[in-house]
Amino acid sequence: MKKNIIVLITFAVCFTFASAQTLDRSIQPKPAPTSEIQIKDAQIFTLDNGLKVFVVEDNKLPQVYFSFQFDIDTKTYGEKAGLPSIFSEVAGKATGNMTKAELNKAFDLIGASFGFSGKSAYVSGLSKYRSKMIELFADVLLNPVFSAEELDLAKTQIISMLAYIGMDGGQMMQIISQILRNGKDHPEGEMFTAESIRNITVDDLNEYYKTFIAPNKTNLVIVGNITLADAKAEVEKYFKNWEKREVPEYKYEQPKAPEKIRVAFVHKEGAVQSEINVCYPLNYEFYNNDWFSANLMSHILGGGSSGRLFQNLRETHSYTYGCYGELAADDVIGYYSASASVRNDVTDSAINQILFEMQRIIDTDVSEKDLASAKAFAMGSFGRSLQQPGTVAKFAVEIDKYGLPADYFKNYLKMIDAVTVEDIKMAAQKYIHPQNAWIIIVGDKKYANTLKQFVTDGKIEFYDMYGNLTDEVADCDCTIYYLIGIVVVLFIIFIFMKRSAAKRKRSIDSHR
Repeated sequence: MKKNIIVLITFAVCFTFASAQTLDRSIQPKPAPTSEIQIKDAQIFTLDNGLKVFVVEDNKLPQVYFSFQFDIDTKTYGEKAGLPSIFSEVAGKATGNMTKAELNKAFDLIGASFGFSGKSAYVSGLSKYRSKMIELFADVLLNPVFSAEELDLAKTQIISMLAYIGMDGGQMMQIISQILRNGKDHPEGEMFTAESIRNITVDDLNEYYKTFIAPNKTNLVIVGNITLADAKAEVEKYFKNWEKREVPEYKYEQPKAPEKIRVAFVHKEGAVQSEINVCYPLNYEFYNNDWFSANLMSHILGGGSSGRLFQNLRETHSYTYGCYGELAADDVIGYYSASASVRNDVTDSAINQILFEMQRIIDTDVSEKDLASAKAFAMGSFGRSLQQPGTVAKFAVEIDKYGLPADYFKNYLKMIDAVTVEDIKMAAQKYIHPQNAWIIIVGDKKYANTLKQFVTDGKIEFYDMYGNLTDEVADCDCTIYYLIGIVVVLFIIFIFMKRSAAKRKRSIDSHR
C-alpha cells in the first residue's frame, strides 16, 4: 500500500513538472465567450380598467412588495410651480375612512411600510398579511384626503429647504444648471420658489389627483412570496372598480444646446471654492441604438475615480477632491454634465482641463485597456443588480415601456462585450460637445474675470439661483488702474515740485 502511494505521488510530481514546462505564463488566457444570462421572466396581466400588473414570485423570504408607478407627463405649473413636490409630501397621510393616526397604527400593527409620491406609491411587509396590507393601501390610493394642516406643514418644510439651498453652493448649482440647461419655460427647467409654494391650495392637490392618478396610466409591480393566482385575486378584489380616465399628455419644444460657449456666474458671498458645471441638453433616450457604447464612453470620461476627469483634475493637478461626468438619459430630455468643486484661484484652470478631456475623447481613440476596464465595471454592476428580485420586475416594465426585444436583458452582457474602440469614438463625437456648452459657476465674483477667455465676446452673464439675470458685474482687475493712478500721482507731484522750484527761483531773483 505504501509503495502504491509513493508511485502516485511520484507520478503527480512528474506530471506537474511537465505541465509547467509547456505552460507560457506570459500569455494572458482568453476569456470565455459571453453567454446569455438566465433571467426569470415576470408574469404579466392587465385588468379591464387598464391597470397592468407585473408579478415576480420569489420565495426566499416571507415578504411581498407592491409598487404602483404612475405614468405622468411632466408639465409646467407657472405660479403654482412645485405642485408635484407638495403632492408627494401630503399624499398618503389620511383617507376618507381613516385619520392619519389610525392609518399609521393599522400599518404598524402588521409591520408594513408604505409611501406615496407624485409619480409612485408602495407598500411592503410580511406576505402572511398581504390581504390586510393591500386592503389598507387600496384605501390610501383610492380614497385620499388632503388636509390643510398637512399642506401647511409641507409648505413650511419646502420653504425652509429653499432657505438652506441658498446657503449651499452645491445645491445652488443643481438648481441653476437645471434652469439654464433646459430653460424656464420647459418642465425640466421650471423651479419652484417660496411664493409659488405658498400659492398651492388643497383644491390644487385634489385636482392633481383627479387629473393624473388613473389605473390605465399605472403599472403595478408585485415582488415576493406570492403566486400569480394569489396576486390576481388580491388585485382584482381591491382595484377592479378603480375607474379609468383620460389623462392629459403634454408636448414642449425641446431645449437646445448653446450655439457657442456661454458662461453663467452666480455670486455667492464669501465662497471659499467654486462650484463648476459644464453642461448642455441632449436628445438621449433610454435604450437607444448606441446605449452601450455611449454609456461606456461616459464612464471612461467621467465615471468615478478611474474616469479621465477625476484623474486629470485630482490626481494630476490637485484642483479638487473629485470631478465627475454624466451622460443622462431621460424620457423628456437628456443631458451631459461635468462638475467639480475647486479652489477659487484655479477655477479657470479646472475648466480648461474639463474642456480638454472632453475634446480629447472626441479626437483620440481610447485604449483597449480602458475599454476593457469600463466593460468590466458595467458587467459587474449589471450582475450585482440581478441579486435583487425587483430587478426582474424592472426589466419587464422597461421591455414593455420601451418596446424592447423580450430577450434584451438576457443578452445585456453580450451587447456590452460587443462594443469596440471605434464605437466609443463615434459615441463621443455624437454626444460630447465642449464648444456648445453652458459653463456655470457658483462662487465669488472676484474670480469671474478670469473666465472671459472662454467666450468670444468676453461676456460673463450673472444670474441668481433661480435663473434671473442680475445687475452684478465682475469685480474688476484693478492692476492697470493702480498703475495709472500711480503715474497720475507722480505726474502731479512732478508738476507741484516744478512749480515750487520756479516759485523759489523767482523769490531769490526778487531779493537780488
